Amino acid sequence: MTIIAVGVSALVASAGSSAWRADYLREREFGRWVASNRLTELQVLPAWPDVGTKNTEAMLGDFRWYVRTRTQKVADADLRRVDVEVRRDKDAESYIYTVSGFVGNPEIRQ
Repeated sequence: MTIIAVGVSALVASAGSSAWRADYLREREFGRWVASNRLTELQVLPAWPDVGTKNTEAMLGDFRWYVRTRTQKVADADLRRVDVEVRRDKDAESYIYTVSGFVGNPEIRQ
């Protein structure tokens, strides 16, 4: 009986861990979509994004996502670096997903 009890408890622990991991991966994938969407939006705008930090919210998968966008100038005058950080909890210190990219000069793109 002891062997069966230990085996069953190990299976239950493994199943719980798998469920947590699946939720975490789903949440991270949604975060990736939110971050990629935000970066793409900035890349197709007809004007430069403002330099600095901007906090916005987005809805995806029935969840509210908190998005921090940091835009900065780089050595090339025709580029701006954009870092997009996504989290689920507005007050969380760590982000679920972060993506970095560049936005080209809108005058040259057109």
